[in-house]
Amino acid sequence: MPSFGGSSHPCVRCGALTAGIALGDLCPRCLKDVTKKAARIGRLAGVVTTLLLAGYVMITLRSVPPAWQATARTVGAVAVLAWYLLTYRIVQRIALEWLK
Repeated sequence: MPSFGGSSHPCVRCGALTAGIALGDLCPRCLKDVTKKAARIGRLAGVVTTLLLAGYVMITLRSVPPAWQATARTVGAVAVLAWYLLTYRIVQRIALEWLK
């Protein structure tokens, strides 16, 4: 039955008739579940790839001359942190679209 504010459509995942969603969209409960799963996948991918990158950076920093060690460590730490943030966001977004 249509609501006063617009039409009701079934959720794509659970089939519950929900007012205010577009045709082919998810209900708020399913959207929350999908978002949580996508965030979990993003964190897992981010942590695993970041640990691999951090190991690589630590190994390659051994060849840096002693005068540049502090600068190299700072740049390496910033690069690893940026890698985690970017990987997490990209994988989360891909997982969100894939799980819908």
